[in-house]
Amino acid sequence: MVYSNHRPKRKLSKYFGLLAVLTILMIPAYAEVVKPTDKGTINVAFATDPANPNPGDQTLLKIRFLNKQNSVQPHIDYNVTVTKGTDRAFSTGNLHVGEGGSISIPFQFQDAGTYQITVEVDGILFQPIPPETATFTINVGSANQSSCGPISIPQWVKKNAGWWSQNSIDDATFAQGIQYLIKHGIIKIPSTQSGQGTSGTQIPQWVKKNAGWWSGGQIDDCTFVHGIQYMIQNGFIKV
Repeated sequence: MVYSNHRPKRKLSKYFGLLAVLTILMIPAYAEVVKPTDKGTINVAFATDPANPNPGDQTLLKIRFLNKQNSVQPHIDYNVTVTKGTDRAFSTGNLHVGEGGSISIPFQFQDAGTYQITVEVDGILFQPIPPETATFTINVGSANQSSCGPISIPQWVKKNAGWWSQNSIDDATFAQGIQYLIKHGIIKIPSTQSGQGTSGTQIPQWVKKNAGWWSGGQIDDCTFVHGIQYMIQNGFIKV
């Protein structure tokens, strides 16, 4: 006897629709966070080693440059700046990375607190481009404990995130589910201003990949929240 495998999928879709609670996004694996530059030409992956640095730690700032398919993008002109508030702690100056498309910058954080790492891209494949940036936030020392402010995310949401990353839920249902969860207080995140989205625009693929990573426990809730905020700020979710 041949059994159809469509019925379980229909039941899952029905379940998602009834709960209106599907999904989730998020940001990269094992401490690695992937973001597009502000103009969207290229993706930048960022991580620190150790993942949760403390003041005085010898830390590597690990950066990879990726194309739209999230494959390595070689030959990038870049500048990396580390700031804390309005104070600049470090800058590489204008440099070039070759075929490998990845760099590791040794750095030692002097104080606990919240730092911004800004990666500026000025050229691709030996062709200059108007500067594009991707900014990442890391929390050093005691700031690791409260970096996102008050948040509350039920554990079952991770399962929905995994389903979305596996294409069992479409983008529209995913975004509507997150919107529903936020509006009804099921997910609590710091206040974030909604941006203007374009009707029909697809959620970036890197966001879906991050959803799978978060579902698998490879990134923490704070990183997950940054992904939700990205969705809100870019108009995929209205709150």
